[in-house]
Amino acid sequence: MGRIITSMAQQERVERQARVERAIASVRLEGLGPTGEAKAVFDRYIAGDLTTEQMTAEIQALNAREFGPIHVYRD
Repeated sequence: MGRIITSMAQQERVERQARVERAIASVRLEGLGPTGEAKAVFDRYIAGDLTTEQMTAEIQALNAREFGPIHVYRD
């Protein structure tokens, strides 16, 4: 039975890795790339230490510290 749980955990890790790789590829198409801090957050997500929501919050906090708040102006 332990093998099934391990396989499921491994499958989830593979899926998380693929999600991160797609996100990084998308950002690279825009000429950007993740910082070392962002990569560390992604690694924690892939390892299962963070939920998707937690990862998103941490990345948003990193971006806010790096670039400041983003203002969207409307007409």
